[in-house]
Amino acid sequence: METFTSPDLQVEELEALMREFVKDVEGGMHASKGWPNTCYGMSKLGLIALTKVLARDNPQIMVNSVDPGYCATDQNANQGTISAERGARTPFMLALLPEAKFVSGKHFYEEKETRW
Repeated sequence: METFTSPDLQVEELEALMREFVKDVEGGMHASKGWPNTCYGMSKLGLIALTKVLARDNPQIMVNSVDPGYCATDQNANQGTISAERGARTPFMLALLPEAKFVSGKHFYEEKETRW
């Protein structure tokens, strides 16, 4: 986990970590190597880490990640607890931020910045 949160993390390092996770899952040895038992969780971790790296390396653009919540969509057979429309509010809000409210490298949930 420390590598994923390192302020010096590079895209190439992150790619290598994610490939290693996939290889270890495919080989059935991810648990013994200390990886969590969730591909979805690892994909979210990789995405949030990439957000931070891209924001750091490209300070002139806004790069943020969003957790829309557990939305009822085809992906989960509409079992989610909130509507897709509700889940879209935060990305919509971020897309419409004026330049004066520039924010980058953050993670958002329900229109608020959250720690990860």
